[in-house]
Amino acid sequence: MPHYGEITDSELVSLLNKKDHAAFTEIYDRYWRAQFIHAYKILNDEADAADVLQDVFTALWCRTDEWQLESSLAAYLYTAVRNRCLKLIAKGGRREAFANELALAFNEGINAIDESVDLKELLRCLEVEVMALPPKMQQVYIKSREEGLTHKQIAEEMGIAENSVKTTMHRTLNSLRAKLSPLLSLLIFLIK
Repeated sequence: MPHYGEITDSELVSLLNKKDHAAFTEIYDRYWRAQFIHAYKILNDEADAADVLQDVFTALWCRTDEWQLESSLAAYLYTAVRNRCLKLIAKGGRREAFANELALAFNEGINAIDESVDLKELLRCLEVEVMALPPKMQQVYIKSREEGLTHKQIAEEMGIAENSVKTTMHRTLNSLRAKLSPLLSLLIFLIK
């Protein structure tokens, strides 16, 4: 029986594929603390962070395929935790709590906003909403807003009509406005 504390992540994954409980326990023991901190930094809530970790590690144990480790196990878990956190935020519960916190801070004045919420948080909410968009809308938005391409350039690159790009961009912006309306006026105020 191997001493699990001394074997590599790749070997642990091989054992995990065979449903070796001790290998799973070793993976959990190696990575839970760092991943909990990562989730907590994103969610700022211990219970939500613990739930995310439970989901990620349960999914890891329940994998039915022969999983090959393509990068480091730490990187895989980091990405899985981040994605679960973003899904939780996108579901709305965390977004609503954030919007309420933001409204309270706004009522207390700009100094309170500086202490509790910064521009990075607002932009992170926007990023979460963009990542939740359907693929075509997401692609058009990123090419327009992040890459700085014109509608014509986007149309040529994606092989679609320029009017289709305009319509998609219009729908995308309307969707983002609707989802971020509680935060939008404050975001504009802070950017100016």
